[in-house]
Amino acid sequence: MGLRLLANWKLNGSQDFYQTWFQEFNQNYHGSRYDILGLAPPSIFLNAIAKYSINPGIAVGAQNIDWLSFGERTGEISSEMVKDVGGLFAIIGHSERRTHFGETNAEISAKLDLASQASLDPILCIGESAEDRASHKTKSILEQQVVRALDGCSSLNTLTIAYEPVWAIGSGITPEPQEINSIHEMIKDVVQSRFSSIDLQAVLYGGSVNLKNSQLIFREKEIDGALVGGASLCGEDFAEIANIFNGLKGLEKL
Repeated sequence: MGLRLLANWKLNGSQDFYQTWFQEFNQNYHGSRYDILGLAPPSIFLNAIAKYSINPGIAVGAQNIDWLSFGERTGEISSEMVKDVGGLFAIIGHSERRTHFGETNAEISAKLDLASQASLDPILCIGESAEDRASHKTKSILEQQVVRALDGCSSLNTLTIAYEPVWAIGSGITPEPQEINSIHEMIKDVVQSRFSSIDLQAVLYGGSVNLKNSQLIFREKEIDGALVGGASLCGEDFAEIANIFNGLKGLEKL
C-alpha cells in the first residue's frame, strides 16, 4: 500500500508540542489504518518521536537527508542515521530545499539512491513556480524534474512522488482538483513509460491542503494522498483530514 498521508512539520515543534499533537490526533482519528500515515518532524526529534509513535504506529521519517553517507558535512544527517533511529521514509527535493539551499538534480538523485539503499521509502517532491504556471509550462517542467531526478539513479526500486506547486505552498491557494488529477495522471505516465523498473507506489498532492479542500481533492481518482504542511501542525486537523481520506478512498475495507 505505501504511505498516503504525510505530515511535514518543517521548522516547527518541541517535546511538549508533539506530545500534545499525539493526544489530539488519537482523540480524533477514527480509522484503523495507521500504516498509510507518516510524520516528518525536525530531525532533532526523530529518535524520540519514532519511539513515541510506536503506538499508534504512525511512520516517522526525515524532512531531508544528505547526498553523502558520511564525511565533513557539518549539520547534515545521513539516510543510515535516519534508519538507525527508527525513521522509515525521507522527503527529498522539496521546493524549499531547492530554492533556499540550492539543491541540484544530481544531489536529489544521489539522495534517492541512498534512501533506497538504507531501506527508507523515498518521497520525491516536484513542483512548478508561478512563472512556469503563467507560461503554461507546468507539465513540461514537472516531466523535466522527474526525468532529471530519476535518470541519475542507479539503485532506486520504489518511489512515491509528491506534486507540490511552489506557488501553492503556504499560500492558501490550490489548483482545481481536476487540474491536479490531470497532472498526477501525467506524472504516472512519465514514470511508468520511462522508468518501468521503478515501482511508483503513489502520487501525492501537497500545497495548502486543509480541512476545507481535502474532500474535493481526495475525490479525484489519480490523487493517491497528500503531503500536508501547515494543517498538519494541529493533531486534530490532521486526524480529520485522515478520516476524510479513509472515508473517500475506502481504505478501511482493505
